[in-house]
Amino acid sequence: MKYKSCHLIEHGISIDVDSIKACCLSREFNKGQLPIINKYENNKINWEEIFEVKRRHRKHQKVMNLALCEGCYNIREDNWDDEDYISFINFDHWSQCNSNCIYCGVQENKPKTKNNTLKAIKELIKSGKFKNNGEITFQGGEPTILKEFEDLVKIFIKEGSKIRIHSSGILFSRAIRNGLKQGKITVVISPDSINRETYKKVKRVDKSNKVWDNIKHYRKGLKDDYANLVKVKYIIIPGINDNLDEINQFMETLKKLDIRSVIVDIEYTYANVNANRISPHIYILMDYIENFAKQNKMSYDLYDSALYIDRNRKFEKTTNFDLENLNITIEKYKQENIQYNIKYKN
Repeated sequence: MKYKSCHLIEHGISIDVDSIKACCLSREFNKGQLPIINKYENNKINWEEIFEVKRRHRKHQKVMNLALCEGCYNIREDNWDDEDYISFINFDHWSQCNSNCIYCGVQENKPKTKNNTLKAIKELIKSGKFKNNGEITFQGGEPTILKEFEDLVKIFIKEGSKIRIHSSGILFSRAIRNGLKQGKITVVISPDSINRETYKKVKRVDKSNKVWDNIKHYRKGLKDDYANLVKVKYIIIPGINDNLDEINQFMETLKKLDIRSVIVDIEYTYANVNANRISPHIYILMDYIENFAKQNKMSYDLYDSALYIDRNRKFEKTTNFDLENLNITIEKYKQENIQYNIKYKN
């Protein structure tokens, strides 16, 4: 039967600190994520209960869109199957991190936990209700300091899954390196700047040199076919790194290290508060990065907030990339919209 749904409603779960949801996506700034189980015990997940809830979700979607999913960019019409299985898992069940980013609310909003899901994941695979045609993602907190991280990665590599890991890049991980060499893992690292002082201001730790050294080592020696598995992200933060000098340094460093993939996002709080009044200079900076990537044969992708505002943009695409003129235009828009900048804690 053809109806509007998404791969996460159908066959995905996001394991949070104390609950399980269908996804971790923000939408329409912000209706919240679709809940499945409000509370689960450490290392115990009732898979039949999850499948029962997902059956109800599918039934609802066939008749009327789920309210929390209305307007989400993942929703599409298709011939979805009715089989019970999990193929997309997002691990987001811890809050510990070795960075302290000014824009991150995870450590403040999530309790400190020692959740462990290894046993439950083994049970899911043993039951035959896990399929490797989706993607496994790690966010959190910092995945590389999670006790079960290496074991989970090994299990999913053995299952032939596609694995995406969001890491601070501060701690070098052999599991990530080995997975990259096998073409099984994509790692996303978000330094947000090449400038040490800007990095310290954003991350509130002095680890810029270490992070860029680890990015270099993750990339080094990879086969050409796997080169784009190391993805480096630039989160545009109004009032901090939203200028061409920072971005040029960043992109030139990617070029020097032969990084083939750049991701752009917009600081979430700014995008959330200013969803309908995004300063045009943000779009110019996004377009500049996209053009630089294109000129240097890098892949260019947008993440959640950037993807949303780009799809709803009213500002025309930038076509003239003369730096002097762009800088003047950017400063003009920044002054006009300075009242919308978010003030960050030191």
